[in-house]
Amino acid sequence: MNRDLFDGMAMDTLEAMLNTRTMDELAARFHEAVSLIGDFYCVAGIIKKFQPGGLRPTTSSYPASWTRHYMGSEYGRVDPVLRRAMTSATGFGWHACDPVKQQEKALVTDMHDFGIHDGFVIPIHGPDGSVFLVNFGQLARKMVSPRMQVALTMLAMQYYQQYCRLTTPPEPQPPALTQRECECLSWVANGRTTVEVADRLMLNENTVKFHLKNAQRKLDCTNRMTTVLKAISLGLIVI
Repeated sequence: MNRDLFDGMAMDTLEAMLNTRTMDELAARFHEAVSLIGDFYCVAGIIKKFQPGGLRPTTSSYPASWTRHYMGSEYGRVDPVLRRAMTSATGFGWHACDPVKQQEKALVTDMHDFGIHDGFVIPIHGPDGSVFLVNFGQLARKMVSPRMQVALTMLAMQYYQQYCRLTTPPEPQPPALTQRECECLSWVANGRTTVEVADRLMLNENTVKFHLKNAQRKLDCTNRMTTVLKAISLGLIVI
């Protein structure tokens, strides 16, 4: 079988990533899709800006022996791939990262001895200056083909999007206001006084104050004006 992301089986695996509900399930589907493209080890994780020390992995298929060696040698602090990822806006091959320091050259030598000969990296830059990186290490003794690069990029973006869905806390729901509370706030937002609101709604003035106080408490505001502004921003009332 010609293994690439564009055959039916691989596309089914890619689609299955969208339906995952846990990080473990997402990782399993992700590595399954990688295996359909080629013989790769793969690690995905986050590089925090201004926090040296390398990648914080979210998933990895690299053997534990290599991971221990990499971390024990503190290669994360000198890895030219990680350094380039912080400034690159597009995917790139490992061969584009020329090792210049002795420890960087030692890393390359160790990778080759371990059977990893080339790789491809997709950096995804976040709004906080961090980089979500997906790093594919190829076992074959050849460069990652352009077709494979396209397939891996699609896969990495799909993984990242689902990772964000699974790890981003849901937006808090706005407090529920009663219909009367919304009506009172709406009239206040349109410049009406408490007396005028009472006349409009045919309510007692104290009843209007009661509803406005309840709305203020529910929205955790300190006065009537901030209550109105918050209710508008949450879409609870319109002017």
